[in-house]
Amino acid sequence: MKRKLAPPAPARGVIRSGRITVEFELSSLGRDAARAFAALATRGVREFEQYAGLRSRTRLRFVVCGGTHISTARARTILLPAYRVASRSAPYLHEIAHVLLPCRHAPPWFSEGLACYLESAVSERGGGYDSHLFSSDGNRGLDAHAARWLADPRGQRVLPFIGTRGLPPGIVADRHNVAAPFYVLSHSLVKYLADQVGIAALIRLARAQRFAAELRRVTEKSAAAWRSAWLGYFVPPASSRRARH
Repeated sequence: MKRKLAPPAPARGVIRSGRITVEFELSSLGRDAARAFAALATRGVREFEQYAGLRSRTRLRFVVCGGTHISTARARTILLPAYRVASRSAPYLHEIAHVLLPCRHAPPWFSEGLACYLESAVSERGGGYDSHLFSSDGNRGLDAHAARWLADPRGQRVLPFIGTRGLPPGIVADRHNVAAPFYVLSHSLVKYLADQVGIAALIRLARAQRFAAELRRVTEKSAAAWRSAWLGYFVPPASSRRARH
């Protein structure tokens, strides 16, 4: 019985730019596009570090593949779908945030919300493009988007995981109905925190080994108190609503 031979691995190319290495499948991304992305990622890292006040010599490895649809970051390697890189819709700044500012001890809402917030903030400063993966207007238009999810049953289903611990079931399998509201609402809560206490406080929280204790120390409020204040921003007290009529 003849053994079936495994198909040959796709031919790959490599582009290096400063601290950035881009590995890509030649059948999925052209060399010129890969070179342009390497320059874009190099600028993104520089602008990200300047905005966040970081000093790093971390080398980042981007792997651009044709057979994946979800972007991920592990250690110093970032995996991106080739079609998103080609169409300039890859969340590369979001994943750069995860690599350069890993929130090892923070709850998922803060880790993902901060990466979303920093992606939008850096792109709005001219440091690259915003992938608009789950929101369309970055930090500037986020409040309206979050309000729509809060009024949607799908947003209400993920709300118990915002400002608390854990991830909603189905976040990987159902990107439209679970991941989208979770990311937008997490982003919104982090933006609310940033507006109140500033980016430097968020950076300290990202590095904290005891997130809850550091949040209370830095901001003088618990996560539950911040969550309540954030929700109150979208839903004013009943007495305030009555006064408007």
